[in-house]
Amino acid sequence: MSNILITGYKGNVGSRLSKKFDNFIGIDTKEGKNLLTCELPEEVDIIFHLAAHAPVEHSWQDPVRTMENFSSTVRLAHTYPNAKIIFASTGASLEPSSSPYGFSKWACNEYLKHFHKNAVILYFTNIFGQPRSVVDIFKGKDEVTIYGDGLQTRDYVHIDDIADGLFKAMEWPAGEYYMGSGVKHNLLELAEGKKIIFKEARKEARESVLPNTSPNWTPKIDVLKYINEV
Repeated sequence: MSNILITGYKGNVGSRLSKKFDNFIGIDTKEGKNLLTCELPEEVDIIFHLAAHAPVEHSWQDPVRTMENFSSTVRLAHTYPNAKIIFASTGASLEPSSSPYGFSKWACNEYLKHFHKNAVILYFTNIFGQPRSVVDIFKGKDEVTIYGDGLQTRDYVHIDDIADGLFKAMEWPAGEYYMGSGVKHNLLELAEGKKIIFKEARKEARESVLPNTSPNWTPKIDVLKYINEV
């Protein structure tokens, strides 16, 4: 049986993924454990590296803390040169100049590609089904706030679909995989039928849409059906 380590296992994605295992080792800041300084287990075969300082807007306020994303990834790769590392990256890393958060994830991607022989890098898109998601902020509201003109486009994948993809990634060869839906939606679509308050645009990409390049995973939960459910 493989020894499985999940970093950030108490987070939104990690808590769902961890339910798929009877036994695993978990590390999470919610338990006061910092990946840069905490004691690491001796034997690990598979690492789900989900822990990260996010989201994008916070990275502008505290870029130094955000860069711990890179340092913690390097520590894991150096400590476990033979482990399979399944790394939760992001579409934001494809444009590293877009934010300190995107840059930190890009740096992690590059380090793993160059210095770790068995890394599965997963590029996530906008994940809904969790409190920070704009989809969940809009869901059930009669009045919503949109920053900018609302025409910025995204694709959205439900958190349960992401957890399923992570689990399947244990069997995928080392490499990079996009885990998007490939379906574009703008914020005006998500806010259809609601009163909209427009505010000044924030520093964010105009478009963030990813395809699905995984071997055997497909997102199942439709974002428009989800947001309109009573």
